[in-house]
Amino acid sequence: MKTKLSKLALGFAILSAVTGFSQSNKIQPCVTIDAMEEYFKLNPDALKNYELNQAAFQKQYLEDIQNQSTNKSAAVQYTIPVVFHILHLGGAENISDAAVNAALAQVNSDFAAAGSDANTIFAPFQALYINSDMKFMLAKKDPSGNCTSGIVHRYDSRTNWDRNPPSSAFNPALFAGITWDATKYLNIIIVKNIVAAPNQNGTVVGYTTLPGNLPTGASQDAIIYNYSFLSGLNARSLSHEIGHWFNLTHTFGNTNNPGVVCGSTAGGDGVSDTPDTKGNFSTCPASSTNTAFTCTSPNPSNPANYYQNVENIMDYSSCPKNFTSGQTTRMRNAAASSTSGRNNLWSSGNLSFTDVNSTGFCAPIAEFLSTTGYTVCSGGSLFMKDFSYNGVITNYAWSVDNGAIVASPTASNTSITFPNQGVTTVTLLTSNSQGSSFKVRTVNVLNGTPYINGNYVESFENPGVPSNWNVTNLSTLAWNQTNIAAKDGTGSFYVDGSNSSPGDKVILDMPVMDVLNNPSNLLKFSYAYARQTATQNDKLVLQGSTDCGGSWVDVVGNLSAQTMQSGSGGVTATPFVPTAAQWKEVDVTTYPFWFNFLNSQSASFRFVFTEDPAAGGGNRLFLDAVSFEDPNGINELTKKYKLNLFPNPSNAESTLKFNLSDAATVNVSVIDVLGKDVLTPVTNNYGVGEQSITINNNNTLAKGIYFVNISINGAKMSKKLVIN
Repeated sequence: MKTKLSKLALGFAILSAVTGFSQSNKIQPCVTIDAMEEYFKLNPDALKNYELNQAAFQKQYLEDIQNQSTNKSAAVQYTIPVVFHILHLGGAENISDAAVNAALAQVNSDFAAAGSDANTIFAPFQALYINSDMKFMLAKKDPSGNCTSGIVHRYDSRTNWDRNPPSSAFNPALFAGITWDATKYLNIIIVKNIVAAPNQNGTVVGYTTLPGNLPTGASQDAIIYNYSFLSGLNARSLSHEIGHWFNLTHTFGNTNNPGVVCGSTAGGDGVSDTPDTKGNFSTCPASSTNTAFTCTSPNPSNPANYYQNVENIMDYSSCPKNFTSGQTTRMRNAAASSTSGRNNLWSSGNLSFTDVNSTGFCAPIAEFLSTTGYTVCSGGSLFMKDFSYNGVITNYAWSVDNGAIVASPTASNTSITFPNQGVTTVTLLTSNSQGSSFKVRTVNVLNGTPYINGNYVESFENPGVPSNWNVTNLSTLAWNQTNIAAKDGTGSFYVDGSNSSPGDKVILDMPVMDVLNNPSNLLKFSYAYARQTATQNDKLVLQGSTDCGGSWVDVVGNLSAQTMQSGSGGVTATPFVPTAAQWKEVDVTTYPFWFNFLNSQSASFRFVFTEDPAAGGGNRLFLDAVSFEDPNGINELTKKYKLNLFPNPSNAESTLKFNLSDAATVNVSVIDVLGKDVLTPVTNNYGVGEQSITINNNNTLAKGIYFVNISINGAKMSKKLVIN
């Protein structure tokens, strides 16, 4: 038995010896003690105040135990107003109101000793499980007096609740704008994920604070809880956290690590009828035979045996079922105390203020989200999904401007098409008999007209940035055109990292391309690279976007310095100039993420090069021969007609040769990479046998990349021509 609550600080010495528990288990049921210890390390005065408050709690508890009446029917019922803050980003973490109500019903069942499994509790502890006369009800008025369901759905990135570094567990910035006055409401923040601290590993279920730790009314005086542990009996983990909030610690003491030391060694829980135990993790051994974690205290009713209360809700076992009467007394002490303002929660004035007994039939609060973001290419569509809450909605009304088209103006969810560039305003109005509200969001509509509609090659032959390409130099690092090396022709683009700073980044955007109507086209590029040192960590990534740059994903993301230097320039401190054999070709269409662009008429791609984030000062990266071409069918036709173009590359004229087995009408044209005719198309009738046509016989073509297109009785072929 533990009859005295020792200082929480005793846990410090224990934690250092038991981090193996935190690192070896996939679930951390509760990190309340750990979070509080982190807070005390940074706030020594808070620890002193907490210890004084706990001493007062313990004195009151011992007095109540000594004077406790056997007739509990006259006990005051403590009704606690509750508000759930559901933080979400539109995913499964935005749990339904029905799920919240079911979880709260489980909590009330646990505190009323009304569970259907109560009669299965191990006999020595079954009689100790009593109705706490503590009832938890959803608030029906918010702090401003507005009607509320007591369940607030909030679009908030803090649903990935990151309490790192450790000082962040009770960092006010984490809680800002979320919680309501903790002296009037029990705030329960539901999140997608509680990020584990450095000494932990796996999924954290929840944490909170015991009273007397934080200043009264502090925004951090709340329960943070993982949404995936709210259903069914999993909600007993929420009862566990509420137990902490009303001043219970673990049955195995002031630590988050069961199975290591006896609870009395770890500071105890200050409750007389919870036997001393090491605690259990994710198991449910029989209380009558479990000796693996036996401590020295005997069972008071049978000195020959020692029983653990394995099924205690404040243990970490997999079969929580009960509190003890001593724990109930301790929780009611906390509820009756002015410490942390717990006694104001159930006061008649606060129950009137929070209006817990009303029906809570409120006007809705409008909310909606786009499932794919708020940037779209002109002519594209976004799907808008309703996330309104606070009341039953009887009417929906969508409205837009800038020529946008709503597919279903009165439905809860709808698709909206955005034909015109510019900012488009989208409004959702929701209403019921109690009133209405609206939500407005803006969509940025960008030019989605594809510049690349068919075969395309960019070989960077001309000085400067090619037409419809764009360079974003985020540092002194820069993409530049050069003639010192090339894969095709005489020019390429390159990055010289010799004077770069650590982490310098530069971006090269390609023109928008139509992939949907060119399903067989292959997107390729070639690069050459040398690594300055064997530890240099430069990186090249090709990113893609289907919403005209609103969001980007890595399509080719594995081009590390180690990958790029292999088979190319290797490791050298000498300024790198690649030979023809040191160029490496990448076929983007062979990467898994290419699949996401097959249905896009407005696909955007960009090259992002980042210098070593620690060292900087790299060597050179060269980029050339960026192409979007269709090889299908052309090779077979080329073989059939023995099509050949030579010399190629050329600095003057070239000859196009082909062989006809039958007379045919032949059309020949020469276009540049923009698809424009650069020579006058020629159409002639040719007989059987080998034929030849001179291309660029007047030397009119400038340096660059061209396509020689030939049509023989409608069969189309193409050859790339390089003029250098």
